[in-house]
Amino acid sequence: MQIPGANMDSQSGALDADAGPHCPACGFRVFNRRYPKCESCGAELPADIAYTAEERHRMRVAEEAIALEVARQSRSGPVSGAAPIGDDALMSTIVESTGR
Repeated sequence: MQIPGANMDSQSGALDADAGPHCPACGFRVFNRRYPKCESCGAELPADIAYTAEERHRMRVAEEAIALEVARQSRSGPVSGAAPIGDDALMSTIVESTGR
């Protein structure tokens, strides 16, 4: 599964530690784009780095819907022919809902 924003080093196949957004104020690597401030210096992150309140809301709604579906599937047992809900489905839903 390819993680959005995670760049792979083409020669070694390892994750590029410098890939992804950094705080413009202090250069700290932004790990949590849901939090609107830099986790290191507390500076407000620009809109192109941090998720907006609307994007965070859509992600929360998508995650809740998936959690409800997982709970429903676990109560009723596996559904014949139905694909299980997993990390790939969660990531796809979140990426689609944020448009990033």
